[in-house]
Amino acid sequence: MKKIKFIILGFLVLFSLSSCLNDYVKLNTDPEQLGTTDPRNVFTGATENFNNSSRGHLLGKYSGVMQYMQYIVYYNGAQEGAYVNPNKGSRPSPYTSYYGDYFSQIGLRLRYLVNTVIPTNPEKERFQDLLAIANILETYGAWLMFDVNGAAPYNEAFRLATDGIRTPQYDLYQQDLAGTPLYKVFDQKVKDNVALLKQSSSNQYNLGNNDYFYKGDVSKWIKFGNTLRIKMAQRLEKADNTFYKSVLAEALADTGGIISSNNESCVYNHPNDYNNNTDDMHILTYQYCASRTLVNFLTTYNDPRLPLLVRRNGFGMGNNNTLNDDVAKLLAKYYPNYETRFPQWVIRYVGMSANPDSTNSNWSKESYYTLPYKDDEGVDRTMTVRHNSQIESRFYVKNGGKVGTQITARDKEDATYDVSQEQISLFTPLITYPEVCFMMAEIAFKEGGAKGGKDALAWFRTGIRASMEQYQGWAEKMKVPAAMNPNSDNYHPITSNAIDTYLARPEFQSVSLEKIITQQWINLFMRPEEAWATWKRTGLPSFKNQPTPQDGVAFLEAITNAGNKLTIPRRGALPTPNTENIDNYNAAIEKLKTDPNYGSAVDKTEGRIWWDKP
Repeated sequence: MKKIKFIILGFLVLFSLSSCLNDYVKLNTDPEQLGTTDPRNVFTGATENFNNSSRGHLLGKYSGVMQYMQYIVYYNGAQEGAYVNPNKGSRPSPYTSYYGDYFSQIGLRLRYLVNTVIPTNPEKERFQDLLAIANILETYGAWLMFDVNGAAPYNEAFRLATDGIRTPQYDLYQQDLAGTPLYKVFDQKVKDNVALLKQSSSNQYNLGNNDYFYKGDVSKWIKFGNTLRIKMAQRLEKADNTFYKSVLAEALADTGGIISSNNESCVYNHPNDYNNNTDDMHILTYQYCASRTLVNFLTTYNDPRLPLLVRRNGFGMGNNNTLNDDVAKLLAKYYPNYETRFPQWVIRYVGMSANPDSTNSNWSKESYYTLPYKDDEGVDRTMTVRHNSQIESRFYVKNGGKVGTQITARDKEDATYDVSQEQISLFTPLITYPEVCFMMAEIAFKEGGAKGGKDALAWFRTGIRASMEQYQGWAEKMKVPAAMNPNSDNYHPITSNAIDTYLARPEFQSVSLEKIITQQWINLFMRPEEAWATWKRTGLPSFKNQPTPQDGVAFLEAITNAGNKLTIPRRGALPTPNTENIDNYNAAIEKLKTDPNYGSAVDKTEGRIWWDKP
């Protein structure tokens, strides 16, 4: 397991930053400059590529939560090893960056900014907005970590230089070292700092371009804070319902409001040179297919997001790849009846089964289907036709990936659809307006009345519209041909008319919890970690042997091996620290195990974090 050292020696914090942080680099070697460094530059470094700072983060999404939530399937068939299989002793720990990022960057650097850089600045009173924003983001990062791992050093973390604490004790999600529920500490901290932001005055230094989230817009940070409070509290619906409802009432009553439009979504916009199509990143293009679950739902209801999220297969012309078109011509020539012979594939959008037991079928063991034929000279030959659809990987990788040697010409869209790297900047959504709409729809549905100014149906339908508008905007940003290139073989941008037509369907004239979570699941395609958390919290989408949607509700495909049920991991294994702190780590594990739902060992990842109640 990854080893984390929970120490900070004075100002020895290593940064790899852009030119705007040169003064901070000097600060690390000359502490006397502490009073002259610009805290805004420190903030930029502390939040650099927030929770998505390396190619490994993307690879972790592909191999973990994106498969668990059945957005994608491995191209040689669903991977049994991705799941918990007690019969074989297989218990993978889901990858999220939260724990490592908190201790190496987010928590470490934001606390340093708040506790050291700002207090020693001669103009510290003019950086109170920045202090509040940093506190909110630090709390968000800490909450994500505890949400997945259940325990970590928090109160005693990063206190070697100030208090001589070399071996910090662990806090638990449900109780910190002082005996206070840590989730209440998190909520209070966000609440207090929202209040501080609401006191903002004209003398405050604005973050501006140093803020890759909101460009220093304090009103949006206030809304993010209030929305975060609701989001954190909703996790506790079963664990502490009284607290959940009190936070909900408070946050909705706050005059600062919650995230209320796509323009207010919290999205980290990466620097332009971030992840320029490196070889190990763009495997999403060729080593994964879209799942049956995702494709079945999108095709059943003629969802306008379909051509933006999924590419057509090769059983016909026009999938933005001339080599595939050449094969389609061969197919038409030597299999003139292919449309009736292969009706399951000529529908053009075909997802791969997510069930490992299906990998022995022609549908679900390969991306390409091999067909024999005799050429005009009577020579025996074969053609390979892509029969399973690919995910449109441009949402994650520039141009869908084109740099390196691994990806083949038939896997990617033609070079004519490439755009200069300098014209594309990647982004990572954190909390978006459509997500908030579906969150509020769920809350209103369970309360049986209006919440936040709308009833469940209104929030539900507003969320669908916002999600479609959001993905159209994101697709334009990432140069997805279907969304923005009229010369594309499959140009189908999401228009207002297309959204209206979708919303006019009978399935979306009424609302249910299953429908709400289904739309949330589709919407969280770019935030699969939250889809995983929503599934744990609600049990939705639920499993079915054949993932055929019904009445606007999606179903995940049942996952088995040799007929035995497999399980999606529900938590991460707490990372092992350096040997110096192993006693505190072991003590934390013993405390976690007092919750019978956690499991009898740290690596039994089918167990549950305290908030994740059966």
